[in-house]
Amino acid sequence: MRRIATTLSALVLVGPSFTNCGGKETPSAATVKAENAPVILISIDTLRSDHLPMYGYSGVRTPALDSLRSDSILFQNAWSSCPMTLPSHVSMLSGLLPTQHDVRNNLGYRFHASRVPTVPSILKQHGYTTGAAVSSFVLRGETGLAEAFDWYEDSIVTGSGATFVEHQRSGAETAALATAWIEQNKAKPFFFFLHLYEPHVPYAPPEPFASQYQNRYDGEIASADQIIGEFLDGLKKQGIYDRAVIVLTSDHGEGFGEHGEEQHSILLYREVLQIPLVLKLPASQRKGTTVASPAQLADIAPTILGILGIDGPKMSGSSLLGLNAVRPLYAETMYPRIQLGWSELTSVIEYPHQLIESPRPELYDLSQDPGEKNDLAATERRKAASMRKWLEGQQTPLRPLEEVDAETAAKLTALGYIGSPATRGGANLPNPRDAIQLLPQMQEAFK
Repeated sequence: MRRIATTLSALVLVGPSFTNCGGKETPSAATVKAENAPVILISIDTLRSDHLPMYGYSGVRTPALDSLRSDSILFQNAWSSCPMTLPSHVSMLSGLLPTQHDVRNNLGYRFHASRVPTVPSILKQHGYTTGAAVSSFVLRGETGLAEAFDWYEDSIVTGSGATFVEHQRSGAETAALATAWIEQNKAKPFFFFLHLYEPHVPYAPPEPFASQYQNRYDGEIASADQIIGEFLDGLKKQGIYDRAVIVLTSDHGEGFGEHGEEQHSILLYREVLQIPLVLKLPASQRKGTTVASPAQLADIAPTILGILGIDGPKMSGSSLLGLNAVRPLYAETMYPRIQLGWSELTSVIEYPHQLIESPRPELYDLSQDPGEKNDLAATERRKAASMRKWLEGQQTPLRPLEEVDAETAAKLTALGYIGSPATRGGANLPNPRDAIQLLPQMQEAFK
């Protein structure tokens, strides 16, 4: 995989607060209720927050996302619980961590919507109609996600031996399907989930973005921005935008070799865990404000239910409208163990610190060292021990993998998720941080 040259833009993250553009503190716990409001969840896959102008980056132009941000609350310090597509999206929809909804990998784990309540399944019980349109085979309906919706559009037809692009579709096509469904259902309360696969690999932006951006990842972001802009314009023309609750986020970020990983799934550093998150309320309440308190993907579900005034089951997340303190945020990747036979990794962010639990634990101060170059595990042992103890209380065992057919495995391999499913146990498994140097040879072997 060709390495993309990039500059790590460190975000200036401060303590918990809720501020407007002028820096004045705004009450963060005020009640927001919008019964029966349309709800739209937009996920732009593999989008690093530090590659967006709204987070201080200047390498790409995103006028549509900037406009949405101006109408929304920006969460400056938002994190994924897993650097993989399927587990992260289940967390968005369920308000649960991977250890609780039990989808621990992109394959080998089926989501059981009949057992785990989700935003769409809960809203259906309150008179909502629900739809989704996705852009990647990874989120195909047979993962179990389709069972949570009335309508689930995943028609990405591919054959064996297909290339990267044949296991995904243009976000423009997916957004057009979403717009048509919303037009048909706008007269009643609805929830819609729109998923774009730009800027996931392969970085192949269409024109004019391919010519405008030497950094092809940024070119794909610009392409996604155009798609989102046209989609939001459609909502405005249909009279939906102003009264809608709109959440825009990503499932995870992307590595550009900062710690040896190109892409994502294997390691748990900031570049793959920190994600964008904006929340537009009806009538653009609190527009232009910024929340610095740590947020996570599992906060999305309870936030939506709270705004709509609907009681839901107990969730791991908290309402994004009431964040006012640092709390420990969990993340994991079982991919190294399941796919590669290496050790799994878990992480806790108790801002400003992040502990990565591995055969050689690492501790970083994200406020002083956003690039995570200075490991403090040996010098701040008491802090590391406290965070490790919290992590131990979050662990749940891996259940046996469900059978994965050869065609499914081949399609996921084509999307960059290499390896053969296994749950090799035992001690002394290789540390992914050390073994990552072997990945290029492994990727070549699986071609």
